[in-house]
This record gives sequence, structure tokens and C-alpha cells, in this order.
Amino acid sequence: MAALAAAALLIAGPVRADGEAPARPAAAPQGRSAGEIAWTVLAYLPNRLFDACDIVRLHARVGAGFSVGARVTRYAPVFVGDYRALWVGLPGPRGRASLPLPIGIEGQKGLHAGPIRTSSIWRSPDYGVGEVGAGVMLYALGLEVGVDPYELGDFLAGFALYDFARDDF
Repeated sequence: MAALAAAALLIAGPVRADGEAPARPAAAPQGRSAGEIAWTVLAYLPNRLFDACDIVRLHARVGAGFSVGARVTRYAPVFVGDYRALWVGLPGPRGRASLPLPIGIEGQKGLHAGPIRTSSIWRSPDYGVGEVGAGVMLYALGLEVGVDPYELGDFLAGFALYDFARDDF
């Protein structure tokens, strides 16, 4: 009998002396924690700077090879050649939250025309979704330039704390 009474108390919940159930505490608001807000404030300026760097790709290359390429978005590239090079400059779109380093190694080999690919990629540049640009490598020196309107939109939206490219810290 005592077990039955204990089970009834557990199901009914606590009761005050006047016979009414106590008020339940209000649920915590479903907002951002103080730590998340502090991180957003601290990372705001670096994120805007990195988003600005995402808009333009400008690589000065030093290496070996001959190549020429152009692209109108990530999905419509044309490339022919073979090169491996060290580059310095603006890295272009990051595609994820990462530190945009102004130096790197890249290379490509073969033919790439839209969906047709006979090329092997060795540290190929990671082009942005809407990036328009071109590149050339002539023996020891080369240049790669590109502009990404999608990243320009992400940069402008970032001032209102909206990150549709999902590349902010």
C-alpha cells in the first residue's frame, strides 16, 4: 500500500499545504549564451576583414609550367596546362571558417572544361561558388585573378551579423 501511495505522489508531483500544485519555474529563454554573444563581439572585426579578403583572389606565382585557365563560377571552368607553383597574395574565397593565409602552394595538370575533366589536381585552387576569373603560368612566373560576387554579398550581409557563406568564426 505504501508503494502505491509513493507512486501516486511521484505521478501527481509536489503539492503545497493548501492543496494546490506549486508554480513551475519559467523555462530558460532560447537565446544565445553570454559566451556566444561575447565571441560574436570579439570576432566581428576579424570576420569582416576575412570576408573582405574572400571577395578577391590575386595570386602571383613562382614555379614551373605552362597553363591557361578561366572560369565563370565554380561550375564553368576551362583549364589546360601543367604547373606547380608557390603563390603569394590574396587567397580568395575560404569556403569555411579558416585563417586566410597570404601564401600557399598549388598546381594543376591536364584539361578541364566544365564537366569534362581529364586533369589531375594537385592542390588545385579552391574556387568560390560565384567566382569569375582567369589565370596563366608561363614557365617560371604566373598570375591568377578572380572576383566573387557571392562573397561580396556575404561581406555586406556580415555587417548585420548574417553569414550565408558559413565562413565566419
